Amino acid sequence: MSEGSDPFASPGAFRMALALSVFLHHTTSYNIGMSAVLIFFVLSGYWVATMWAATYSKTRAPYLTFVVSRFWRIAPVFALCSVITWGLLYWRGEAPAVIGSHARQVFSNLFILGYNSLPFQANVPGWSLDMELQFYLVAPLVIFLLSKSIHVLAIFVLTTVLSQWLGGAATVAPFIIFFALGVASAIYGLKPSRALAYRSLLATLALLFIFAALFVKNIALGELQGRDLVALSSTSNLLVAVMMTPFALYTVRQKSGPVDRMLGDLTYIVYLLHWPVLGAIQTGEGSYGNRLWLCSEALVIILAVSFVVWRYFDHPLNQWRAAWVASRKLPASAAARFAG
Repeated sequence: MSEGSDPFASPGAFRMALALSVFLHHTTSYNIGMSAVLIFFVLSGYWVATMWAATYSKTRAPYLTFVVSRFWRIAPVFALCSVITWGLLYWRGEAPAVIGSHARQVFSNLFILGYNSLPFQANVPGWSLDMELQFYLVAPLVIFLLSKSIHVLAIFVLTTVLSQWLGGAATVAPFIIFFALGVASAIYGLKPSRALAYRSLLATLALLFIFAALFVKNIALGELQGRDLVALSSTSNLLVAVMMTPFALYTVRQKSGPVDRMLGDLTYIVYLLHWPVLGAIQTGEGSYGNRLWLCSEALVIILAVSFVVWRYFDHPLNQWRAAWVASRKLPASAAARFAG
């Protein structure tokens, strides 16, 4: 886990930067949100594999403990943000008349599974949490297979390529290779050097600068037909995610203090909460100057409310969850026999 001390690569701060990239995606035409989500998936794969080896594999009923723990970690905040989102929709009189099956809506808004295939998604960023939870269900198998050979990555590449015939976006299949890359990094100790990590970061920032220049050019010249140049394609987002991955995997091996860990926890809340707040403030209306002011106001509200949610809801629940997992740990001798 933490092996270095690079203040410019703090893991919590990096994750917050990714969350703010999604905020930028939803407040401008500078569409880099998907690349941030793909990097989140890589980081998730790394941390899940690390936690499985260090903790969950040494508990009673490891798979059950793992699934309950990970669901416990993400579902309460997801459900709370769903309630906030729907409350704001009804408050603004914008709740849709037709949402498909009400039972399905309630289930997925509370328990996440199936959210990405809902006919109406009240909190659009929630789709990625559906993929995350689906990954948790198969993560121990992914870890087991990759522990046998790193060449198993080819299977996950093939799964991603063939995903449209394996359930498409309703399943984790299109994204499994990103989770698997993180898992492989953890299992085989694939550690990008500091030099490689910063080359990765600088190259990615240079590419993003080029896209930002196109963004400014289109605004200045009013070239509406140039919108496709501004909106990053799925291929461009994939390229950005791949280029940034070495730096992302470098950050996970840096020391993280209490403030940085808090930032890491806040990332998840900011990611889910920003969508309903942006909708409530209607940041997409008016002149560029007015929209900038509204977006700034929204960001302050999002960060403030996220902190309150973390301090009085998420953090206490997480401490309770961690204590429950600790209570299920096997004695050292039993854990060694189980591992053997």
